[in-house]
Amino acid sequence: MKKLGYILLVIVLASCGGAKKVTTTETVEDISSKRLVKEYYNNAIDFTTFDARTKIKYRDKKGTKPTVTLTIRIEKDKQIWMNASLIGFSGARALITPQKVQFYDKLNNQYFDGDFAFLSQYLGVEIDFFQLQRLLTGQTVYDLREGKYTFKETQNGYEVIPRKQLDEVNLFFGINTQNFVTQEQRIEQKDNGGSLDIAYGDYKEVGTKIFPFLLDILADDGKNQFQVQIEYRDIDLNGEVRMPFSIPSGYQEIKLNAKR
Repeated sequence: MKKLGYILLVIVLASCGGAKKVTTTETVEDISSKRLVKEYYNNAIDFTTFDARTKIKYRDKKGTKPTVTLTIRIEKDKQIWMNASLIGFSGARALITPQKVQFYDKLNNQYFDGDFAFLSQYLGVEIDFFQLQRLLTGQTVYDLREGKYTFKETQNGYEVIPRKQLDEVNLFFGINTQNFVTQEQRIEQKDNGGSLDIAYGDYKEVGTKIFPFLLDILADDGKNQFQVQIEYRDIDLNGEVRMPFSIPSGYQEIKLNAKR
C-alpha cells in the first residue's frame, strides 16, 4: 500500500465491488424510493469539469503523515487528474481514466502504468473509475439509480440499504432529509471483514447546490486500518481545465506484486 500512497483515493475504494441491477414488480415502496432517489440526484452537483484544491491528512498505525496539498481535476466520465505537493513542491501526479491508472513519484523517481483490472487483482476487490468519481464529488459510491433500495427515516436523515444485500458486500448509506446530501456511507466486505466508512460534513454552496467540503474516511482491510481526511478549499465547475501528464524519462517502473 505504501507505493500506492500518491493514488490513495483509488486505494480507499478497496472494500467496494460492482453494483448489480435488480428487476422486480414495482410496488408503492418502489415508487416512493424512486421519488427519493430522484430528489437526491436533483440536489447533486452537475458538471462537465470539476476543479478542486484540497488538503489531505493521512494516518495509519505508524502515525500521522505530513499534510499534502492535492489538486483534483475531473472531466466527467472521462478522466481524473491529481497533483500532490508538499511544502509547495510537486511530489507526484496521477492520471486516471476508465481504462488506465498512471502516476509518477518525483521524490523517488518512480512511476506506475497499469489499469483497474490489475489494481483490483492487487487489492483483492473490484473497483472502477466511476466509483472513484462519485466518491470525490460527494455522492454515494454506488449509484442509487441502479438496483432497489429501502429508505428508512431516522432522527438524522434517511438510512438507505439495498432491498437485498449484494453477495460480496453489505451497503449502508445515510442521506440528509433537509437537502438530500450524503451524510455517511459504509461498505462491509463479507469475505475478509474489511470495511470502508465515509462521513461527510462542512456543507457549503457550490453554484446552486450543497456540497460536503469535508470527508473523513476510515478504511480497514481486516488486518490494517488507515484514516484519510479530505478538506476541500476551493471548487470550480465547468471551466477549462488542463491535465498535463507525461512520465519523465529515466524513472523506474513500480512493479506491484498482485499476490501481496
